[in-house]
Amino acid sequence: MATRVSLAELAAAGILLRPAEAAAVVVDLCRQLDRGAIRGIPSTHVIRLTPDGDVVAEGPITTDRPPVAKAAQLLNDLLPPFNAPPPYRVPGGLRLIVARALGTLDVPPFESLGEFCTAISRFAGDDLATTARNLYRLWEIANTPRVLTISDVRRARRATGLSLEDISSACGVSASLLRELEWGYLKNWRKDAMGRTWLSGYAKASGLDEQLVASIVVPMLEEEIREQDEVALVASGPQALVPVAPVTPAPPRRWWILWAAASAASIALLAVVVTMAWPRPPTFAEATAGRSLAVTSDDVALPIDRVQKPPTPLGVHTVQTVPAAKPHVAKAHSAAKRPAAAPPRKPPSKPSFFKRELLRIVIK
Repeated sequence: MATRVSLAELAAAGILLRPAEAAAVVVDLCRQLDRGAIRGIPSTHVIRLTPDGDVVAEGPITTDRPPVAKAAQLLNDLLPPFNAPPPYRVPGGLRLIVARALGTLDVPPFESLGEFCTAISRFAGDDLATTARNLYRLWEIANTPRVLTISDVRRARRATGLSLEDISSACGVSASLLRELEWGYLKNWRKDAMGRTWLSGYAKASGLDEQLVASIVVPMLEEEIREQDEVALVASGPQALVPVAPVTPAPPRRWWILWAAASAASIALLAVVVTMAWPRPPTFAEATAGRSLAVTSDDVALPIDRVQKPPTPLGVHTVQTVPAAKPHVAKAHSAAKRPAAAPPRKPPSKPSFFKRELLRIVIK
């Protein structure tokens, strides 16, 4: 890196001087000429700025023109153009001073270089050393090689005014892949020769330099391949087993056992109560208690037509015998000898539900 930079190099790098900075440089050169440090007013190729903030003249200096005219021409070369941004616009009074010194106005010219420096001093800055250091740093930044990134490619494509859909239809690559490319996401971009073809088509459709785009994107693709290979590697060789502490099981909860036991007891008690409360059918002894089983003559002397006869088998002839009619005296005699009917027995009463032995055992 050079230790000094000329004003011409600043202009070539696109660095503009503000009107106050330009006037301060010309005032300092006029004072150097007045002290005898330089032989005349140098041109922009000879005037150099140092990192320490000094303004020096290195090179040949011509003296073929009057100092006032050369100083006015140097200031006119250092001032920004008429279409400069607002911070760089030149005041009208400074323009009139330069025009008077150059003789373009029909006014009396400056009689000496000192009178010209006095006229422009009110437009000059106070700290020339700080101004010179700042200009030198701007030149260093402008001339420092900058590494281009994928963001520069994206900005360059946007500057062309073309959309990703337009480029996609021209190069045959989907707009989603092109968008991922411009943002540096290359996981879905092909890493083979086809991917290089896509990249060349994108640069041509965008109007960008193919070699410049390839110099930015290809290293990114190679880095992506290396990362995928590192992820695919599996550690080989014996591996140390890390023992895992045994997990102590939590003690079982007892409450659900008590709940199950209580539920079973309740169901059993309910079954016993339902069984004892359900009415059972009476036995034969209970059903026939109080009835007399003696056979009377009335039961024997039934009418013949009401007596059921068993069916006569075929081919068997039976002889029907008619019983002889008994006198009424015999019937009365038999009725006199009939024993008296026993009084009906009272069915034994069932014990109370709450007095039953099984219920008392369950309750206890």
